[in-house]
Amino acid sequence: MRRLWRDHRAAFGAAVLAHRDAFVWSDIPWDRDDALHLRARQARELVPPGRFNVKYSEGALVEVEYAAQYLQIQHGRAHPELRTPSTQQALDRLRRLAVLSPDEHRVLAEAYVFWRRVADGLRMVRGNARDLLLPVAGAEEMGFLARRLGYAGGGAAAAAALAADVARHRDRVHSVFTARFR
Repeated sequence: MRRLWRDHRAAFGAAVLAHRDAFVWSDIPWDRDDALHLRARQARELVPPGRFNVKYSEGALVEVEYAAQYLQIQHGRAHPELRTPSTQQALDRLRRLAVLSPDEHRVLAEAYVFWRRVADGLRMVRGNARDLLLPVAGAEEMGFLARRLGYAGGGAAAAAALAADVARHRDRVHSVFTARFR
């Protein structure tokens, strides 16, 4: 009986994956406007005005992930090697196929690692995984976060260095995302 259940479960799983792949990698055009509308809503509705969310703000983690995913959807039918759930692998494969330029790849890959580190640092500083809002400028918590991430110097100097890296990655990612998809 267990073997029968296991066989049915495996067959069902294979059928679900085949259905997913037929949908995702079909020749139906990707709805760019709908995807970009969803992205704009996330930035507008999930981020308080005047704040920066490491995941949802423009230039943050989701824009790196969506850039990789959008390009996977656009090119994955012709290039099955792009069909990976790993953002880092997708970015590397997109570069290898020359879908991403070396500069675009560098910007997105470096920012992906940076944003993941900052998100993990925020989780450690705050003790929870939900709040990914960057501390406001001048807040003591920004210094704690910066030191947690290995920035040198006192609280203010470390916080300033972190803020500069945040601005650099944010602006570069958003520039690549905008150039590619808007």
